[in-house]
This record gives sequence, structure tokens and C-alpha cells, in this order.
Amino acid sequence: MENYIKIQPEVICGLGEKTTFKEFEPPFKTILNLHIDLEDWLGDDLMECYPAFIITEKLKKGLEISDFSGFKFSEMEVSKAEYFEDNYQLEKPVPIFFWLQVIGQEFADDILLNDKKELYLKPKLLKYLQGKFNVNYLQVEPQRNEFDDLLDNMLLES
Repeated sequence: MENYIKIQPEVICGLGEKTTFKEFEPPFKTILNLHIDLEDWLGDDLMECYPAFIITEKLKKGLEISDFSGFKFSEMEVSKAEYFEDNYQLEKPVPIFFWLQVIGQEFADDILLNDKKELYLKPKLLKYLQGKFNVNYLQVEPQRNEFDDLLDNMLLES
């Protein structure tokens, strides 16, 4: 995707049992209602729970007052996984999280997904995130690994 940078946010959770999908049979791709089971949080304002993206209230407010495009926000349910309290190491409260629904179109918006549900940003949005928000675990232009090949095969079978 020309003029976009691929990113991979921190992964903090699994989909909760109350997540509902548009599809009735696998593969499940389109989330209608998002519920995450929080396993840990390392402090980033942008996270991923495939195939969804999650943001803190701080980032939501920043995006709302910006001129960036290609997204909308939805509320979601958050529960703490069984071992969350053992895993969580930060000395600050867990923030309110929102579902970042990426709806951008190439050439028109600042954020979009490709066919594999990988996240792409325009450089100015990436710079904004890196300059004003916690994105310490965000990978920029991540390298492929064996899990990418597995995911590609799963998507081809769908």
C-alpha cells in the first residue's frame, strides 16, 4: 500500500465469550459486539485483539479532536482474565478501553486495513501516535514469521 506504513500494535487479550460475529460458521471475521478478556496491559494506548483494535480513552479523545480519518469508535465489554492480577505490573489504574473500528479507504483516509486485516497508517498519523501517546510495544513494518504464514493459509481457506 503506497504511502502507508504497516503497524502491529501490542496484543493484550483474547476475545471474550460475549463477542458476537456476523458469520454463523467459521471463519469468523466480522465482529458485531466486542468483548475482550484482558490478560495484561503494558501501557500502550493502541492494542490489537485480532481481528479488532482497541484504544484507551486518552487516544480516543486525541483522535476525536484531530483531523485524521478512517475510523469510528464503539463501546465494548472488558473483563479481566483469571491471571490478570498476577500479570499486571503497572502502578496505575487500568484505563477505559474503546473499540477502534477501522473503516478507512486507501487514498482517502489516514488509517485502513488490508484484506488480511493488517493495520496501515499514513506517516503523519504514525508520527502523531508516537509523539503524543504511549505506543512502546507498537511494531512498525513488522517482519513476517511462521504465524503470518499460518494466518495467510487460514484466510485462504475461508
